[in-house]
Amino acid sequence: MNFKTITGHRHQLAHLDHMLETGMIPQAMLFTGMQGIGKAKIALHFFSALFCTGADKPCFACKNCIQTAKKTFPDLIELYPDEKGRIPLGSPDKKEPGSIRWLIERLSKKSVSGATGVIIDGADTISIEGQNALLKSIEEPQEETHIILIAANRSRLLPTIMSRCMVIPFNPLSTDDVLRTISENGTARTDLALIAAIAGGSLETAGVLMNREIMDKMIDLCGHISAYLNKMTPLSADPGAVIKEISADTFLTVMINIYRLILMKSIGRDADVVLPGELAVTDGDKVHKFIKILLALRKGLSNNLNIKISIKGMLYALERMDENARPEIPSILY
Repeated sequence: MNFKTITGHRHQLAHLDHMLETGMIPQAMLFTGMQGIGKAKIALHFFSALFCTGADKPCFACKNCIQTAKKTFPDLIELYPDEKGRIPLGSPDKKEPGSIRWLIERLSKKSVSGATGVIIDGADTISIEGQNALLKSIEEPQEETHIILIAANRSRLLPTIMSRCMVIPFNPLSTDDVLRTISENGTARTDLALIAAIAGGSLETAGVLMNREIMDKMIDLCGHISAYLNKMTPLSADPGAVIKEISADTFLTVMINIYRLILMKSIGRDADVVLPGELAVTDGDKVHKFIKILLALRKGLSNNLNIKISIKGMLYALERMDENARPEIPSILY
């Protein structure tokens, strides 16, 4: 398979390449791993290679490759979360395009090319009822139908769905891979190494931080928090200024990664990345406890927490946190 446009994931790509070479392609695969590391791109790349009529698959030049890139290939079906962040089940009568019921009806029809490829990006956003409805299509698909489910949180999938898929886990990209990718546009910015380090292996997060205004707001916010941790001065920063522009999960992930770097500096494990001076915190114990706060908040996102209020409230209570409940520092660094 032609890997030129893919960043990282060499082991997974080699596995998929072997499937194409041998023709032993599972009817259902599950790509798991954090958001923004290229799972959907690889799924599309895989089906491009499957449908490609050129020599070096995918060739990106044949009719099938061009149609796949334009999302007009008749036998490639893609489902994504709607504006509410979920892939809907759909009504029994209307079977709205993009819904699970629409997909099931679509899969009952014969393919034009002799094979059908399905990408369900955000399978973990499908309701339990929707997953149960999808199960039969995964168990007994039409001949030459191949389904790739993509999930950032596999724990939200039914065990019956998981058991019928070949699971291929994807790891976060290396910092070097992220840095190399975001450097390719020739930007003259001097903070690319910092962006790559705090993106947590996600090109999607790195892309968010390439917005200079968002990056500046994050650094400004962390500067105020670090000043509070250093001197316990009143916290004047407003997390809401950033949270309204990016997702709460991305916000907390970046905060965690920033303060992990600060912690490494504070305990003498000097990281290669240069941090802005205003972020430094001399007391590693306080940084340690703040990371614990951020991890707890990220874990509680599904409970509709108000991140802005929670961060401020938990920072003010920082000194009263139980020392004995604190995890060991290595468990936070890695």
